[in-house]
Amino acid sequence: MDQSAEMPTQPGFATGARQDDRWRALLPTDVQEAVSSALRDAARSLVIPSFRGSRPAEVSRKASGSLVTQIDRDVESQLAAVVTTLLPNSRVIGEEAVAADPRLLMHLDDEWVWVIDPLDGTVNFVEGREPIAMMVSLLNRGTPILAWILDPLENILLTTGQGEGLAVGQAAAAAPSLRDLRGAAWTRYFDDGLQQAIEERFSALGHVTSGCKCTGAEYLSILQGQQDFVLFWRSMPWDHTAGILLLQESGGHAAYLNRDPFRPGANRYGLLAARSKQIWDQVWTALIEGVPDPEGLLSREVKVY
Repeated sequence: MDQSAEMPTQPGFATGARQDDRWRALLPTDVQEAVSSALRDAARSLVIPSFRGSRPAEVSRKASGSLVTQIDRDVESQLAAVVTTLLPNSRVIGEEAVAADPRLLMHLDDEWVWVIDPLDGTVNFVEGREPIAMMVSLLNRGTPILAWILDPLENILLTTGQGEGLAVGQAAAAAPSLRDLRGAAWTRYFDDGLQQAIEERFSALGHVTSGCKCTGAEYLSILQGQQDFVLFWRSMPWDHTAGILLLQESGGHAAYLNRDPFRPGANRYGLLAARSKQIWDQVWTALIEGVPDPEGLLSREVKVY
């Protein structure tokens, strides 16, 4: 785990039986350090100079209507060049490349795949607001094996590998009270009927915000113990793969709202992440159990290509 240039690296810890890590022998020994350096280089040379207008970024809209900047594209290109040099037989699936060609998502189960979110929280970035994040993960035949999240403004970088554990923040309470739980729910993106039904249940929990418009920052907040859970609507791989691997290695839990495990190749609605499996169950029971879903939105896989 690397939290900042000034903070010492702390050893990870196993959260259960150690998983098969033979994939390690197939990768460069310095892959985590190299990708960490590439993220920081891109932050220093591209992201930070353009934040709050010191070097204004060109802004446009994708076909989906969401904002994109030239910084998003440049960061993705720079990171892609580095990671494919590290692993020449790999494929890169980045958010901006998929915006241009959604068929790339058909390749998430290839042998080696890098998933890149070059600038998470683009709306915040354009408006000169924190937080923003940069995320990379490496999949082996669809299974996440390495993950990185960088907060470029706070210089916080977390990284770990499958089965290696992650020590950060304080452990969640063994038996927390519902009234003590705090988190975020991105219900503004939910179907209208589901949004209303879920928001009516917020009073069962201690404190629920509408979120910070940056998925990577939400995961960092859970990992650092600043909140206990986050409820999401969309589950695109670049938004969640890195965060969920880091979360699982720290003892947390994430799953779709029908309780199916997260899979990078699935495009599903409704995803809950929490500091522990017990907290996940508590929040799911409080907010989701019995919620009317006549159209089956929470169990449907959406085709995007």
